[in-house]
Amino acid sequence: MALNFLTGLDVQGNIDLNKKELQNAVIQNLATDPSVGSSIVGQIIFNTTDDTLKQFVDDADGLGNPGWIEVGTTSGVETVTTTDGTYINLTPNSATSGNVTVTADLSAVDGTSAAGTRFLSKDNTWDVPSFTTPGNGILTVQGSGVLGGTGTFSANQSGNTTISLTHDNVTRTDPSASTLSSNVFTIVDSITTTAQGHITAVDTTTVTVPAASNAAITLTAGAGIGGGGVFTLNQSSSETISFDLDTVGTAGVKGSTDDSIKIDTITLDAYGRVTAVTTGNTGQVNTVVSGNPSTLGHSGTINKTLTPITGAVNASSAALATGAQIQTAIDTALTGVLQFQGTWNASTNTPTLASGVGTSGDYYIVSAAGTTNLDGITDWEIGDWAVFANTTWTKIDNSQVGDVTGDGAAGGVAFWNSASNITNDAGFTYDATNNNLFVPNRINAGGLMIAAGGNSGEWNTSYDNMITGLAVTGTATKTLTATQQDGGTLTATWTDKDTEYAMMTATTLGLGKLEDNTVQTVPANSVSATTGKTYGIQKNASNQLVVNVPWTDSQNLVSSVDESTANDLLGITVNPTTGNVKVGLNISSLTPLTSLENVDTLAIYDDSASTNKKVSVENLSAATIEYTTFTNTNPAGATYEIPATTHLLGSNANRIMVELIEESTGATVYTDVTRSKTTGLITFTFASSQTAGKYRALLTKVSA
Repeated sequence: MALNFLTGLDVQGNIDLNKKELQNAVIQNLATDPSVGSSIVGQIIFNTTDDTLKQFVDDADGLGNPGWIEVGTTSGVETVTTTDGTYINLTPNSATSGNVTVTADLSAVDGTSAAGTRFLSKDNTWDVPSFTTPGNGILTVQGSGVLGGTGTFSANQSGNTTISLTHDNVTRTDPSASTLSSNVFTIVDSITTTAQGHITAVDTTTVTVPAASNAAITLTAGAGIGGGGVFTLNQSSSETISFDLDTVGTAGVKGSTDDSIKIDTITLDAYGRVTAVTTGNTGQVNTVVSGNPSTLGHSGTINKTLTPITGAVNASSAALATGAQIQTAIDTALTGVLQFQGTWNASTNTPTLASGVGTSGDYYIVSAAGTTNLDGITDWEIGDWAVFANTTWTKIDNSQVGDVTGDGAAGGVAFWNSASNITNDAGFTYDATNNNLFVPNRINAGGLMIAAGGNSGEWNTSYDNMITGLAVTGTATKTLTATQQDGGTLTATWTDKDTEYAMMTATTLGLGKLEDNTVQTVPANSVSATTGKTYGIQKNASNQLVVNVPWTDSQNLVSSVDESTANDLLGITVNPTTGNVKVGLNISSLTPLTSLENVDTLAIYDDSASTNKKVSVENLSAATIEYTTFTNTNPAGATYEIPATTHLLGSNANRIMVELIEESTGATVYTDVTRSKTTGLITFTFASSQTAGKYRALLTKVSA
């Protein structure tokens, strides 16, 4: 299992955990919220000052302004904002958090009656009462009978009018007062009245009252009442009997001044007395307005139900997201991330891989070519990637990285003739022995070309000054005119002595011709005074100068040369086989070697001994590995450095593949690695101090 020591990871793309858990994770801790300009919707932090998990959203205040809010803020009612209606004023009107009490008051004020005025009726509807336009007739009030007085007023008058009516006097006989004597007294028997209710006569009669009883009357208090008493029927003075209500509860003020506590129920006994008061969070919200209908809905009239509107997390969604939906979005974003599992030997299938079996995102780099069949793929070269994607193995072909192949020939200069193919041209070659580059046509240089003999500016000047023609004019005084490439001329003048020479003879000074125009490349022998080796120059019939040297070949002459057919001498070409024989090395005619063995040998030039030698494939491979790889173990501490003077793989560490493993188990270790492109320094940084020799670095140099 890989050991993780990463202290920082800069991810430029999405991370897909393929529906795996993100365990023991810590959200980024910050003392203050990041600025709006540096934040992105969906970003999550933990604000250590507020001790709150926060998320960045498009609409943080209900007005469309982005900002940071507490995670879960929009999943319930955190703040309440009310809006006054036409007839009802509500408070609070601004966003208020915590336990909020909404107060509703009718907004109507005192006014005057008008036909268009509406009134709240008993059936909880706004009604417009109907009015009948009053007439403006004259009303006359006239007393009659025992009433006197009269007056008039208009029906639709604008002011008050007073009409007085008086009662006429009437005749009546008042009965005399009755005196109580013993138990006999006079009482009114009947009263005679007129049709208007006036008394016209009163009749009386005598009543005899039975003897008075002096019995005692007892008044006893019933349930819930205290007190009582006794009195006699024929007592001589007033007496007061008191009754009090029994105590059935605790005296005091019931209710609460807390905005969140309201009177719930009041209990009365059979006599209407309050026996109990219960309280609770039963305040009624008459009106609820959602500031953002995309995130919070409501239903019901008296009993309001607030429902958060949730939806899957995506870049365009304005809805809220539950914890499960946020987790789903995180899991989806982390699905399919590549996880390096190590190297794989495609020849021996080590470690063992099987078709259709693996974890999506895992990949191996081929360390040895082979033909192991993974989901139909059998062509595996060093450097290829075996990647398990979803349910099958796929291949990323990297076989040409570090081992470029293609059409070519020894000494040929390779170049790209397309986006994915390397080729060469027969005339475009490089002589490594003499460091010469051969270009068959021309070189198009965009700047100055410099060589040991000068630069392209000087070469152009030389070309322009090149002599393209010579002409001699004049008789006694001769003028030589040299015409240059750029059209310029050079002249030289001299006096002609008019000396003419004929063909030379043994006695006459003259001119002669060369026998051959071929340039002799063989150096001349040193001048000697050896007797018998000096010969005179003659001319032949064509006036060419020749020397006839008498010479006898005393050596065994080779008449012809043939190519060997012996297996250990193959590869030498001879053409022609007689005469001017040319012998060369013909590698292209040899049979291709398809499988190398350690004992196979190659020809090589030993620079230290200045001689040709042979080297085995085994020794050459070992030397190649020695010059392209390096390994050692870490010192004690939290930093592990390998300078270029130690690994000897060059000063550009960006061309060095790095792997860190645990020495005891061979497990791959993930930690921070920095490379210097100029000094070759490679540095491993651990999260804490490590013991010496615990980890081993494996370095491999790749081509530039």
